[in-house]
Amino acid sequence: MKKHTIFIMLSALVTLFFILTGFQCSSQEMTSARLYIQRQDWENAEKWLTAETEKNPTNAEAWYLLGNAKMQRGDFQNSMIAYDNCAKNSNEFNDKITMSKRYIWGQSLNAGVNWFNKSISAPPESASTFRQRAIGNYKTALIVNSDSVITYQNLAVAQHAENLYDDEIATLQEGLKRKVTTSMQISLIDAYLIKAQDADAKGEKEKVSTEYTNAIDAIIEARKNDPENAQLLSTMIDLHVRIGKANEAKPYIREAIAKDPENKIYQYNLGVLLMQTDSLEEAITHFEAALQADPNYDVALQNIGVAYLRLGDKLKQATQGGDAKKKEDKTYLEKFKKAVGYLEKLTELKKEDAGVWDLMASAYANANMLKEAKAAIEKADALRKK
Repeated sequence: MKKHTIFIMLSALVTLFFILTGFQCSSQEMTSARLYIQRQDWENAEKWLTAETEKNPTNAEAWYLLGNAKMQRGDFQNSMIAYDNCAKNSNEFNDKITMSKRYIWGQSLNAGVNWFNKSISAPPESASTFRQRAIGNYKTALIVNSDSVITYQNLAVAQHAENLYDDEIATLQEGLKRKVTTSMQISLIDAYLIKAQDADAKGEKEKVSTEYTNAIDAIIEARKNDPENAQLLSTMIDLHVRIGKANEAKPYIREAIAKDPENKIYQYNLGVLLMQTDSLEEAITHFEAALQADPNYDVALQNIGVAYLRLGDKLKQATQGGDAKKKEDKTYLEKFKKAVGYLEKLTELKKEDAGVWDLMASAYANANMLKEAKAAIEKADALRKK
């Protein structure tokens, strides 16, 4: 036999050996799975790859291919599990897995947006189902990319729409750990406020206080990020008043007035708080500022009238039992007359309010306008008889 003939035979035998050993190294499950992958028959590919991973749980390639098969079928959550098992056994496929995860994140996020948008115009019985699907997709997206701020924002919106406020709060808190944004902070504040209102409706006073306090804490944090936000400042003032901590609201109201001195509500609110601490003259200056912004602001007219009545009474009492000069001091009458002027304006605005005419009568009487006082009393009595 010639040498070159022997060489050809040996080569054929070696080739046959590698072919045979190659098939022996690849299990029937892997061979079948590859055939189905070539045909893009992902369902059957998944079945054979599942069988392979059960039989050989350390086969990293099988796990990787299984993850791909599940991804192609839209089973993103289980696809992630397969990829994680692949990475546990080998780092050979890490780059490919990273690319697949980016794809899964994008697809899940978009699916969540689509389902939520669909819920907006859907009938109530379907809207909740669509929102739940959106929530599921957003959660899958976060499994893939836990640092995606937009995913946290979208998930929180869907949870809010489903009245899942505890879940919404948890989502926003996680999102804020990644990046602080005013929009997420405001959403967090709103969620606490809604929980407080729900608790109030149920008579759960302790929970009301807790949730309002949580909202205040959230506002303090939000103002660090956005100190010029007027809405945050306004909400802070309102919450302090609601929970009975009006005195603690004073510095915030003063800050608000410094930024917006023509805001009649801030001026009025500070005047009311100052009246509570008997700082009558300072209270009057803020009521006057409120009336400069709106001359017909009825509650400011009423309270400035009351403030002047109280101030006049205070000065009058100081003349009682004192020396002769003090007794001769009638400056308190000027305060009562000031009250008369503001309350007369109020009666023009609220002609049919008996309580206003009672107050008017008191102002007239203190100002020694007895005829007018009598007429005001008669007017109040007549209104009550209607």
